Amino acid sequence: MALRAVLFLFLCLFVLPRGAWAAPPAHLNPSELEDLSGEKEELDGRFAGLLFVPRGDFNLTDDKYGQPFHAVCYAYTAERAVGSADNGPIAGYDLRFAVYAPDADSLALAKRVSRLLLLLLGEARARLRYDHPSDISVVSVWLTRQTEQGLSADVGGEQLKDQIYLYNIYSERKPIEWAREVAHEYGHFSLIGVSGYTSPEEWANGVLGERLYLKWLHDDLSAGRLHPEQVPFVTPEMLGDYVTRQVDPLLRRIAREGVDEHEIGRRNAAGMDAFTALALYLDTVYGSKALMDAFSYTLPQQGGFIHGTDFLRGVYASLAGATDFTVAPPFWTKDARSAGFFAYLPRGEFHATADGPIHSWSLPADAKGIHLYDRDSFFVGLAGWQKLSLTLSRPAETRPHLTFHRRGTDVR
Repeated sequence: MALRAVLFLFLCLFVLPRGAWAAPPAHLNPSELEDLSGEKEELDGRFAGLLFVPRGDFNLTDDKYGQPFHAVCYAYTAERAVGSADNGPIAGYDLRFAVYAPDADSLALAKRVSRLLLLLLGEARARLRYDHPSDISVVSVWLTRQTEQGLSADVGGEQLKDQIYLYNIYSERKPIEWAREVAHEYGHFSLIGVSGYTSPEEWANGVLGERLYLKWLHDDLSAGRLHPEQVPFVTPEMLGDYVTRQVDPLLRRIAREGVDEHEIGRRNAAGMDAFTALALYLDTVYGSKALMDAFSYTLPQQGGFIHGTDFLRGVYASLAGATDFTVAPPFWTKDARSAGFFAYLPRGEFHATADGPIHSWSLPADAKGIHLYDRDSFFVGLAGWQKLSLTLSRPAETRPHLTFHRRGTDVR
């Protein structure tokens, strides 16, 4: 029996008073699982993990409201052996969430919330190379019986540093609302903190979280990378309906019109929508790596808080520094033979290559600052949003891609 597990059992059986509970180890080797006293559920698939519900009495109050909690589910991410695929051997488990429930009757909900959070973290790790900071690696989630005093009755949750509250858990709530609320609050914790808005709330990463995370889950389900039984609360159809209503209209607006830089600078709900739309569009058209790069280039202009215009500058700076980037139409059906959509082209000299049965592609004949060398090579003298048009030689099952390779010296 490993030393960590021996110490854990000793604390539980002989040292801790009745009603107390010791948190399990932050890291577990697979061989240590059998030493844990409690219910264990190993989760397989693309984002493997472990749920652990300890046995015994449990009595804890949260720091902010002092409510009692008598049950907990610990959620671990699984680490695959180096170089192995999604179904490779598991080398260990790392604790990332502790989901506290008011009583044993609500443990089933705590486990569903835990499973969803592991999926959201898995998406962030796979697409943005993000993991919890080392100093706050475990997020505590509190499932409360009611909404706290001083908060509006329709507030579904709240995030405070590494603490997430999900309020009024016994009230009637549609399955998609559970998924949306969890993604919203986890977005506040895990995504870039663009702020300064007067409506619908100060920080935009909650709205971005629900739209981006649920879009990713829908994309993985559609591609077969996730299976419906692995996703709690919602069906693929529910996620598809959510994306159709909350994500697609934002993508279509930029695809048709490009980005309104003035709108992104506004601090109202329309400004938050403009920021969210740009982040979703970058992820959809340029890919998640481009979104990750844009986040890394985003800095406050004069110190302090990050605003929507800072993210816009981060997008432009990241693309300007890229040696190549790929774009794809945001919408595609297998019977489509053409597509038109806006894309941002940074200043520089480029050569384009196609992935898929692209017969031809073109920029507007009157595009300012564009000089064509030949069919696939051109110079951008004035960076900006341009309307790209693609024509296919035959139908394509998947979205065609166009990659722009920077030629020669960067001339930004």
